[in-house]
Amino acid sequence: MAIKLYITIVFVFYSLLSSAQVKTANDFVPPYQSDVFFGTNMGYFPGWTDEDLATISKGDPVREVEGIGSETLRPALFGHFLEKWGYDARISAFKYYKSIGIEDIVCFIGEPSEEQRERTIYCDETGPSNHYRNLYEPIWDDGENGTPVNDNNDFALYVYKTVSLYKDYVKIWEIWNEPDLADRDFKGHSLAPPGSSGSWWDNNPDPCEYKMRAPVFHYIRTLRIAYEVIKSVQPDGLVATGGVGYPSFMDAVCRNTDNPVDGSISDQFALKGGAYFDVLSFHCYPHIDGSLKKWNMSKFKHDLFRHTDKAAQGVVEAKNRFKKVLHTYGYDGKKYPAKHWILTEVNIPRKSFNNQLGSDEAQRNFTIKSMVLAKRENIRQYHIYNLAEASPHDMQVNLTEFNTMGVYHSLLDVPKYEMTLTDGGIAYKTTAQLLGGMHFDYDKTAALAMTANVDGGVFSDKLGRSILVIWAKTSIDNSEAGSADFPLPIEWSNPRMSVAAWDYSRIKKLDKIDSEILTLSTSPIFIFSAGAQTMGNASAPLEVIQKLGEQKVTINYNLDKKAFIDLDIINKNGKRVKFLLNQKQVGPGQFNLDFSKNAVPSGVYFVRLLIADKVITERIVIQ
Repeated sequence: MAIKLYITIVFVFYSLLSSAQVKTANDFVPPYQSDVFFGTNMGYFPGWTDEDLATISKGDPVREVEGIGSETLRPALFGHFLEKWGYDARISAFKYYKSIGIEDIVCFIGEPSEEQRERTIYCDETGPSNHYRNLYEPIWDDGENGTPVNDNNDFALYVYKTVSLYKDYVKIWEIWNEPDLADRDFKGHSLAPPGSSGSWWDNNPDPCEYKMRAPVFHYIRTLRIAYEVIKSVQPDGLVATGGVGYPSFMDAVCRNTDNPVDGSISDQFALKGGAYFDVLSFHCYPHIDGSLKKWNMSKFKHDLFRHTDKAAQGVVEAKNRFKKVLHTYGYDGKKYPAKHWILTEVNIPRKSFNNQLGSDEAQRNFTIKSMVLAKRENIRQYHIYNLAEASPHDMQVNLTEFNTMGVYHSLLDVPKYEMTLTDGGIAYKTTAQLLGGMHFDYDKTAALAMTANVDGGVFSDKLGRSILVIWAKTSIDNSEAGSADFPLPIEWSNPRMSVAAWDYSRIKKLDKIDSEILTLSTSPIFIFSAGAQTMGNASAPLEVIQKLGEQKVTINYNLDKKAFIDLDIINKNGKRVKFLLNQKQVGPGQFNLDFSKNAVPSGVYFVRLLIADKVITERIVIQ
């Protein structure tokens, strides 16, 4: 393997940090205020705009599209796209995301145009580096070109221009997508244990082996440039690694500086890579990452665990592997601030490939279980891959497991907004709609005293409502069979309690608990606490209707008996912004009330109906 060794000449006058940026992630990581959000990877589907894709992900009552209840998104702002079409080309799309209530967007950046790309060849087998040129030019200058960054540093200028325009819409900036992705022939050094020949734990990744096609120090350099520029423009913005897959790669990032010679510490390169990101973004595909097998020396072959409990636990184990690396280098909240966590690609296929885990049943069970465990593990964002499956044509000529990962079936052969959900998509929608805005309740979960063959958890919201998600665990390879009897604590065994299955978002059907002992299967169910009955009630007594182009909002409500009610509008923080009815005695019967959109500023609100001890809310977007 021939490697052209090229060492960039380090500039003589190395600029100091911008006066606006005096700390690194070794000193301070901004707090993340939101709860765990569910999101999607948007993908690309000809004929569908990014606004269309956001609509079927989040839902838009104005367009009368329900969506799947995603709370956030993961779009991209590639350098080559912005250079061609203009840096403001996606502003209208990002404004639309915000208008329908998409929050805390994570946006990945990178991918230079041909003019911006470095031409240095670090590996004859793969061609030029995939990085930006002039990475080691000074980041800052005296503003002589009209920007505070050095315009000769192409990556610094690209980040500055992008973040300056989109900072009001993006919370987390992911630096490149999958920078550690294996390139060409996979040699296995990324997965090799410490001490093995070529292992990334002991050797810096060879440019011939992975996507960036350059020394790992250059990726650390992009993190440093992005961190300095983003913090100067958007101090509360969060900087994330690109969605990484190999802990050994993160070890290389954390043990090296951006010194282009050898990654060592010097006066000019004083800090290692961990200083330049707030968030660790990772990807997890348990069916192919080794989560479902373990080497058995006595049998001299792998023991296999191809079922969804092991796959969902694989998400937790993936986080823990990266967490161990971060703790090794002091990012544990003691020596240095702890990092935030986001999972920006995750799924298993709905078909089996190469005898791996995969089926419709497995995908829907995995989706719910992994979403539950992501909340439990405080992984702040969970982005399913992908929003839709590949086209039927691609399925026929290039069928891979990634083509069979989609919330929706293909979007390319159906009229717009007439798409259909996969079983995994129905499970995602049920979970997102029922658990969105709720936090994992550790105390209530502990009080359940679940046995080893049962898993799940309790989720609560600010109004005191709770939902229990619970299932029987399986340990049978290549099977979703399993059952367990679970005696319900008294607060969950009320015969009026409602139970929803994985497909509730499609059939809107609820059952009642008819026994103090639940017989569980491996398919999760959702049980509503007494105060949360209306959250899953298909005939809930509150309906909000918005129509495109109309300034009025119609609120329908019904009561089965006479009662005093309050009806008001509250913001996302639960603060009342407008009274509609104040302790008015009405009922029984069906009623409606109109109010003007001009009555409140643009934004996301909730219509709240209070009947005795019941609280019912419906989300509304005012534009």
